[in-house]
Amino acid sequence: MTPASMMAMLDACMAMCQTCMDECNSCGADDAVCSMCAQACKACMDSCMAVKDMMMAAA
Repeated sequence: MTPASMMAMLDACMAMCQTCMDECNSCGADDAVCSMCAQACKACMDSCMAVKDMMMAAA
């Protein structure tokens, strides 16, 4: 796997997580399952960004 393909996969993952998080947040804060899903999406996005940052720093 090349660094460019890894970056593209991380970008795609973050985009999917953003879309999912937006949808979950539209359910309202009172829905516990949607709230947990939105938190999981945010954590995944944060992790992907951390990996991207480390890759960019190492380049």
